[in-house]
Amino acid sequence: MLRTPLLRQESMFQPRITLQVSFAITALLLAIVLSSTVQAADPEQLVRQAAEGWTTGAVKQDAEALGRFLAGDLQYAHAGGQTQNREEYIAAVTRGPARYESFTFSGMTIRIYGKVAVLNAFCDVKMVDRESFRVRTLQVYVENGGQWQMTVHQSSGLGRY
Repeated sequence: MLRTPLLRQESMFQPRITLQVSFAITALLLAIVLSSTVQAADPEQLVRQAAEGWTTGAVKQDAEALGRFLAGDLQYAHAGGQTQNREEYIAAVTRGPARYESFTFSGMTIRIYGKVAVLNAFCDVKMVDRESFRVRTLQVYVENGGQWQMTVHQSSGLGRY
């Protein structure tokens, strides 16, 4: 007779444990479903952020930011025809007095081709103690380890305004 109440007592806990396990499994499955429905960051937006990142780095003379947003094999062609690699560009922008006050993009289009993106835009460039000027820019970005970086930059001068 003593066994029967113990068996009943154990069986009373069984539904409670099963309910707790069911709840935990349901919560886990719900978390998995919700996390899988969260979409990955939009590559176009990430490229736009990289474009804003390197220009902000240039204005602030921030070599670390420039290093983050410029690819190791960067080829940078200025509107005046001067070309620089990554090291030359970063050195020119970060040494000495500030060169740039601002870069303002307009009419920007970004096309994504897998891990490569092409950015076209107008860019109003304001240099320190100089008049603003507008360029048409073509920039190519590559995704390196989850970070979009500019690998090619080409500008064509459109005149001063």
